[in-house]
Amino acid sequence: MRGCIARKIATFGLAATATLGALGTTTLPAAAATTARTKSVTPEATTAWNTITSEAYHCVITGNYDWRWEGYCNVYSGRLRTITYCADGSHSTGLWIGARPEAWAVWGKCPGSTWTRIVFQWHS
Repeated sequence: MRGCIARKIATFGLAATATLGALGTTTLPAAAATTARTKSVTPEATTAWNTITSEAYHCVITGNYDWRWEGYCNVYSGRLRTITYCADGSHSTGLWIGARPEAWAVWGKCPGSTWTRIVFQWHS
């Protein structure tokens, strides 16, 4: 019985692989091919480091407490998330947030360490 099930699974797997191969990669939806675009800030930046602007979003860091930061983001299109990198080598990744009329509260923290860089990652 086990051999029969294994053969059926193998046959189905080969058929699915052949079908997907025949379709080619051009049939994938455009969203699957979209790569994320990033901008990053560091606390040592000499310019207005607390404002991050793009055609699709506008973010402002309103508080910098060494081990954590907080702010808000207006997302106009697509989805955005933040990745906070810490001096001890760790990092934390925020959830994806989407477009809406109200601003989103965003933050990141490095318990026991300081944050060294914030990456704002966006995709359509």
